[in-house]
Amino acid sequence: MVGYFDEKGDPKIKIIIGGRRNSAEIDAIFDTGCSGYLVLPILKAIQLGLELVGVEPVKYADGRITNQFVFGVLVDIDGEQKIVPATLTWSEETLVGISLFKDYSVEIDFKNKEIKIQKVTGE
Repeated sequence: MVGYFDEKGDPKIKIIIGGRRNSAEIDAIFDTGCSGYLVLPILKAIQLGLELVGVEPVKYADGRITNQFVFGVLVDIDGEQKIVPATLTWSEETLVGISLFKDYSVEIDFKNKEIKIQKVTGE
């Protein structure tokens, strides 16, 4: 799997996400500062028909901790599907966090604007 850098210089990847009503291919910012799985725009969550699965405390970069609703999202990465937790944002950008790629080797080369993501097999 290969990512890209957009015109603003943000590292992005294409993933397919789905809920009860719909699925969509989206371009998500690879946020290395996000320890979670996925942060979705509220309107996208409504369009997909995501289901609430719980509430979890979320710690922000500025140290604030708040409780956030968590939704289950079906994610397809290179043909592998799994349900992951997602929180919501008022932003229009989707963020993928580092937990989504815990079983992958990820190389982000900011100088050469290259992103390589490869599934790690074996122990």
